[in-house]
Amino acid sequence: MLKVSLRQLSYFVTAAETGSIAEAARMANVAQPSVSWAILKMEELLDLELFVRQHAKGVSLTAAGHRLLPQARSLLRMAEEFETLAQVQGHELTGTLTVGCYSTLAPAYMPRIIAEFARQHPKVQLLIHEDTVDNILDKLKSGEVEVALAYDIDLPDELLKLRVQVAPPHAVLPDGHRLLDRPAVSLRDLAEEPFILLSSKPAEHYFLSLFEAVGVTPQIAHTSQSFEVVRSLVGQGRGYSVLVTRPLSDMTYDGLRVHYRPLADAVPHQTMCTVRAPTSRMTRRCQAFQDICVRLYSGRAEAIRAAS
Repeated sequence: MLKVSLRQLSYFVTAAETGSIAEAARMANVAQPSVSWAILKMEELLDLELFVRQHAKGVSLTAAGHRLLPQARSLLRMAEEFETLAQVQGHELTGTLTVGCYSTLAPAYMPRIIAEFARQHPKVQLLIHEDTVDNILDKLKSGEVEVALAYDIDLPDELLKLRVQVAPPHAVLPDGHRLLDRPAVSLRDLAEEPFILLSSKPAEHYFLSLFEAVGVTPQIAHTSQSFEVVRSLVGQGRGYSVLVTRPLSDMTYDGLRVHYRPLADAVPHQTMCTVRAPTSRMTRRCQAFQDICVRLYSGRAEAIRAAS
């Protein structure tokens, strides 16, 4: 017989996320002593201290609590999936799917994915976390995010990845640039011009590696973590850039035009993929999300690492 109940796990996770027993009780719509007792009983059954309790300052996880939190989230997700399977009518999905996405990817890809997912699975609540690379990876590890949309750059080897799209880099040039008459341009031809670098992770490492691959040192004039600021600086004639994502419009936020040209150099392309934690279990909601990503942006999927 299981000693720890799903209710206790739910209280534990909510208290960990809010840092407050009182807030966990409020969210569960139960009395605070009920939550306190349930968590204390859980600690007694496991013979572990899960929280450090500080008077008037809430609670914080112990090392054991941090270690068990991802597994607790996973168990609750599996229980929700079990209920979904029991209640499902035909192939209709219900429940919640939490998705992470790099901030640089989100504007170009997530709105279309969200709209298509809502059309196909209207009873699933899709929760989106847009964040930096490091924070998204932390959320995957902790179980806060079930699946993420990411670039396959500097990702830990143990992650479960599914290739969605392979995209080539392009030179981004302002109006009137001397190379606009060429169908493709080389980084060597741009080497002496001011370069505007998209400096967000992991983009910065990738773009600088392109120059290294052809033996060129870029003359970095400006850096920005904002994709649109980079494009606007190019539009203003402050230099050229190299980007992968190409919006449907070549107009910048301030109303100027930029021009894209493929690189003539033999440089690595960038891969977009879905990413899951190695300990995660594939739910039907997650599978549906991955299928939509592949169908919208690839047409076929190539497994980079076996996903179970």
